[in-house]
Amino acid sequence: MKFISIAKKDFRELTRDRRGLAMILLFPMFFMLVFGFAFGGMGQSNEPHNLAVVNQDKGATMPLTGEQVNFGNNLTKILEDSQYQDSDVHLFNVTTTTESEADEKIKQRDVDAELIIPENFSQSVVALLTSTLQQQSLTSAAASTNVTSTLVIRGDTGYSGFGTTQGILTGVLEQYQDKMVSEIQKAINGSSGVTADTYLQTRVESIPGTGSFTTFDFMAPGMIVFAILLLTTTVAAGLTREVEKGTLSRLKLSKMTSFDLLLGGLIPWSMVAAAQVIILLIVAVLIGFHWQGGIYTLLLAVLVGIIGGIASVSLGMIIAAFARNDRQAANLGTLISVPTSFLVGAFFPLPKVVIANFWGQPFQLFDLLPWTHVLSALRSTLTYGNGWEAIAYPVGWAVLLTVILFAIGVGLFAKNRLQAEK
Repeated sequence: MKFISIAKKDFRELTRDRRGLAMILLFPMFFMLVFGFAFGGMGQSNEPHNLAVVNQDKGATMPLTGEQVNFGNNLTKILEDSQYQDSDVHLFNVTTTTESEADEKIKQRDVDAELIIPENFSQSVVALLTSTLQQQSLTSAAASTNVTSTLVIRGDTGYSGFGTTQGILTGVLEQYQDKMVSEIQKAINGSSGVTADTYLQTRVESIPGTGSFTTFDFMAPGMIVFAILLLTTTVAAGLTREVEKGTLSRLKLSKMTSFDLLLGGLIPWSMVAAAQVIILLIVAVLIGFHWQGGIYTLLLAVLVGIIGGIASVSLGMIIAAFARNDRQAANLGTLISVPTSFLVGAFFPLPKVVIANFWGQPFQLFDLLPWTHVLSALRSTLTYGNGWEAIAYPVGWAVLLTVILFAIGVGLFAKNRLQAEK
């Protein structure tokens, strides 16, 4: 029965390494939760699709009553009230906004698609009504004037969420048109012989500059952020190794402070982060990434990557302040950095959890992590070719949160590893 003794020994060793055991048990559980939260609906079979509505309709005057109507507002209300069949879950989370803001929301994956209602939408509906009435009138001598309006469904055609939302939205619009014709026919007790397609049309288009985009174009910046986050593991293991070798003990005999040590370490690691941005971008372009904006956006991306690298180094300091050895530091670094890459949306967008609004911008729960803003800025520059004015807001947050994280890292590392300074 020697195997029982061996089993007891191994069991004791396993339970003594609580951090290692926690990693084995919690790491897979976290991935299950993340993927379930992103794709499983967390117990809810149907979820609303995020839709931006740009209502440019200027309204029209009804021919018989002289009443001023706006069918664009009517269509928007129908989209807001539409629900899944046999369910109280709405089809869309509707946000009314301007065309430029809607395009930006699509780029940031804040919405899945946008619907642009043209200026003459109400005029087309009135023309449809007038034409139907004239064709049913025995005394009609002249045909009505055709006024055709085109509803535009716009989005990133390389994004799977757009395809799903576009299909559902197209179905709702077809039902809206069919119901409109049906009600007109019912009102005049006859068949009009007029089809809504003559007056109301729908067109699907991609947002400017993304006609040939693929899912990889959205994911490539996420891969860069993932690589930058992995610096956390290397930095944490390296700093812990310095403690084990006694290097820090010797340095503490000098007048060096923890701030000098850690700030000095940022220089080479920042260069590594910058190199990662350049190298990974080259590889991404070679395998099909549609890089936008040229050298200018590359320089902006390198700057943003350095900020993300400093944040990762700061997180590595915090881990090194508590890890007992370099192996444990590497495990903790992996346990923290890999899930964090999912939380910031490096691989797929997560549901929106807005907790506040700053300067007219929604602030989500995940925005508390600096890499969320780093990713947003990288996608804005490399994928969509935007300049500094478009990334100033996320870069500002990234810098602020990185400074806070660095201060925490310096404080904890100094307290736990450089106590001789006091």
